[in-house]
Amino acid sequence: MKKTMFSMLAVITILFASCAGSKNTTGNKDSDFTEITGKRWQLVELGGKPVAEKINGKMPTLDFMNDGSRFSANGGCNMLGGEFLFGGLGKITFKTGMSTMMACENMEIETGLKDVFAKTNSYILSGDELTLAQGRKAPLAKFRAINASNELVGTWELDYIDSKGASFDSLYPEKKPTLIFEAGSNKVHGNGGCNNFNSTVEIHGRNINFGPVASTRMACPGEGEPLFFQSLDKVNVQSVNGDNLTLIVGDIAIMRFKKVK
Repeated sequence: MKKTMFSMLAVITILFASCAGSKNTTGNKDSDFTEITGKRWQLVELGGKPVAEKINGKMPTLDFMNDGSRFSANGGCNMLGGEFLFGGLGKITFKTGMSTMMACENMEIETGLKDVFAKTNSYILSGDELTLAQGRKAPLAKFRAINASNELVGTWELDYIDSKGASFDSLYPEKKPTLIFEAGSNKVHGNGGCNNFNSTVEIHGRNINFGPVASTRMACPGEGEPLFFQSLDKVNVQSVNGDNLTLIVGDIAIMRFKKVK
């Protein structure tokens, strides 16, 4: 199980970093650029047919990164990644990169989504709806913008942290750190593995920043809690995939949480 989790995090890191060396965003100056990037888009229609809210227990989504050149997506199973390019006048193309390699019960939506990325060369943005198409043919897929803050609402328990070699169980022998986000609030609270804490949070699409942490002051053994608070201070990107929350610094996944409430 742990090996699978580490493999997933490694691929997430690669997906975020795979295009990091290609930061030429000259073509991405379309007037719709700021309306599309930095948001999460839920797949609601594929090939003219409605798509269920969850496939294999996961919401199928598309994310355009704020760096203006990369995207990530999932069709209810694997994480897909690559590059996108705005060509102006409603033109957009995708170049897919690496993906995770899980086998799930329903692979139809994922297969269809991969085909969409291969064929798409145009788009229409109408309010909160994004349509991808091939020329003037019938739409290939339709997406609806979703509020990233709503995805975070709930209680999340840490199950991985980049610890530079220290085992997770030795860092948190008694209690795992938690994050609790509440609807309509810019505050976050939880437990660092020992002390309770409060902080503020700013969320703009996929971008996330935590404010200074205020915590109780019980004496705690080990380095787990300081590492957790230090890691929160560095985080600038979040990714929710089903019941998993990954917190990222640049291109590197440094923490992963499981939703427990």
